[in-house]
Amino acid sequence: MLKLYHNDMSSCAQKVRFVLQEKGVEWESEELNLRTGEQLKPEFLKINPKGLVPALEHDGKILVESNVIIEYLNEVFPDPPLLPTDPYSRALVRGWMKRLDDGMHLETIVLSFGVAFRHQLIAALDTDEALERHFASIPDPYIQEVQRQVVTAGIASPRFEQAIKAFEKLLSELDRELASHAWIVGDDLTLADIAYAPYGTRLEHLHLHGMWDDKPNFARWYAALKTTPGYRAGLTKWFNPKYLPLMDEAGKQAWPRIAELIASVDA
Repeated sequence: MLKLYHNDMSSCAQKVRFVLQEKGVEWESEELNLRTGEQLKPEFLKINPKGLVPALEHDGKILVESNVIIEYLNEVFPDPPLLPTDPYSRALVRGWMKRLDDGMHLETIVLSFGVAFRHQLIAALDTDEALERHFASIPDPYIQEVQRQVVTAGIASPRFEQAIKAFEKLLSELDRELASHAWIVGDDLTLADIAYAPYGTRLEHLHLHGMWDDKPNFARWYAALKTTPGYRAGLTKWFNPKYLPLMDEAGKQAWPRIAELIASVDA
């Protein structure tokens, strides 16, 4: 039995649902409302003490960390294979996935809160004391500090500028890599593509798709990705219409400043 603890718009949960669809396996859904703090309740903290989704339960065994989970699913359910056959190419896939765990996922949190989610928090927690209680409730000290910086200062935060520059660098590297093959590592869909799918999606939802106006290979890859069954079932099906307009509108307002930051990288 597979049971997935997840959230509709969670980037990390999206990639796990993508793989589950590609593998054609049945799974039980346990969806958590992150905005009301269900992930911080004692019963879920017993499953993942970090208070983060996704978490996968398989025959009574618990796994956390999305890239670990999707590699596990690829081993347990080998068809269709989502890693290349040769060791070097498999290592390349894992190298791209490691970049997400080494920092790019946190940059996504910075962009998401700096552009859009900060408005929800400030509206719901309308005093400094209430905001501080929220920050203090976050188990991961690094995410706690990142939220303190970007919720308070938004796109004016130096931490936000760092995130934009990191994404500009990453998208440029991906564009160069994709110039010679259809997918990130070769001409077959792999876990690398699935792992990066939610990050292109989050940028698009934040109205930051202008970041690949000058990156045709990335644009082609992303368009192809969205036509796959895994993307449609793992991501599109779960898009929450309550939050997409807020993200898009906040992104439109932020885009002129973000375009300036991107231009400074190119310069």
